[in-house]
Amino acid sequence: MTDAVLVLAWLLLAHLVADFVLQTGVIARAKAEDGSRALGGLLAHGLIVAACLIPVGLAFPGSGWLFVAWSALLHVAVDRAKVVLTRAAARAALSEARAAHEGPAPEDHLGRAWTPVPATLFALDQVAHVAVLAVGWLLFLGYRSPDVGFVDFVNWALGPTYDRAAVHRVVSVVVVLASLLIVNVRAASIFVSVLVRPVEAGVDGRQRWGGRAAPAVGPAAATESEPTSPTRRWSVRLGPLEALVAAEPGPDAPRVVGPAAAGPGPVGLTARVGATIGILERLLIVVFVLTGTDVAIGFVVAAKTLARFRQLDDREFAEYYLLGTLASVGVGIATALAGRAALSVLLA
Repeated sequence: MTDAVLVLAWLLLAHLVADFVLQTGVIARAKAEDGSRALGGLLAHGLIVAACLIPVGLAFPGSGWLFVAWSALLHVAVDRAKVVLTRAAARAALSEARAAHEGPAPEDHLGRAWTPVPATLFALDQVAHVAVLAVGWLLFLGYRSPDVGFVDFVNWALGPTYDRAAVHRVVSVVVVLASLLIVNVRAASIFVSVLVRPVEAGVDGRQRWGGRAAPAVGPAAATESEPTSPTRRWSVRLGPLEALVAAEPGPDAPRVVGPAAAGPGPVGLTARVGATIGILERLLIVVFVLTGTDVAIGFVVAAKTLARFRQLDDREFAEYYLLGTLASVGVGIATALAGRAALSVLLA
């Protein structure tokens, strides 16, 4: 049972590395496009997923390579489905916001087109990836032993004097802690950003995907009147990395695309500081849960709230702050509990 759990933990770590460490901003943007560009991005990401699973193919000749193909192909299919469904949700939210004839969204507000659907789809996307790995393990790996030649090579690499039990314990701890680190530093940051500000549109009523503009949705988009500004802020949260936030310049403003879009000003600085605080918050929660000092979690949340105490008088900011904080703390606690359970099984 312990060896099976360790294999599943390795598979989860491989998925996290492929999705949140090795996936570049170029690939993330390409996946959100259409046509050949989207196909290229999906194929590149599929190859990264397959590369991270190469040790499985080497350890389980035949069935292992079938597992690699199964995981890479279904990973690509799930990613594309998430993009398509997220686009549909974003269009629906924008159409509903335009129909309400509201004014421009404030900077520190959830946004007039706020919807929880993109964040839900992001979470379901990750659940689907884990389910694909688990089903693939049952179909191709669950009842098979690693190849004798692979085991002999590992034994030779470790040396004749190594303690198998000690190595097993060290590897188990490293795999679980590495997974917790990636989830709480990368994946959770994306999830929270998608949740609090999932989609916005420029003042010209057009929705942007990557570097291209999509046609306005519905007749209201053509008639809605909004104030003009040198920079039309927009964002569509479809996937990881810096492609999520950008700005579309107006006629008299220099073009800014990519990570620099947030700029050096207060808005970009506040976003970066807030994201860093969220990461530290989740990492502290993980440490507290793993060490059995769960009661200290309240101190972390209280310290964060104290820093924003005066701003909480603004109802709009309070909603924005509360949503992001609850999501961040929830992810930290849930992943820490899962990691503690995994370690208790692996180290038993």
